[in-house]
Amino acid sequence: MAAAAPAFKPITGMLRRGLILDLSVGLGLGIAGGSAFWYGYHMPRVNARDAHYRKLEEERAARQGN
Repeated sequence: MAAAAPAFKPITGMLRRGLILDLSVGLGLGIAGGSAFWYGYHMPRVNARDAHYRKLEEERAARQGN
C-alpha cells in the first residue's frame, strides 16, 4: 500500500525562520512578563498579606497570654 502524500509542504526557508523567531520572541516576552508580574506584584502582595495575618496572630496570642 502506498503512503498518502501530505496535504501541505513542509515548512522551510524564510517561513520556518520567521516562525521560529516569532515563537521565540513570544515565549521570551511571555516568560519575562510573567516573571515581572510574579515577582513585582504577586509576591510582594502575598508577603504583605502574610505579615498582616502574622501580626494579628501575635497580637491575639499576646492578649491571651500565650
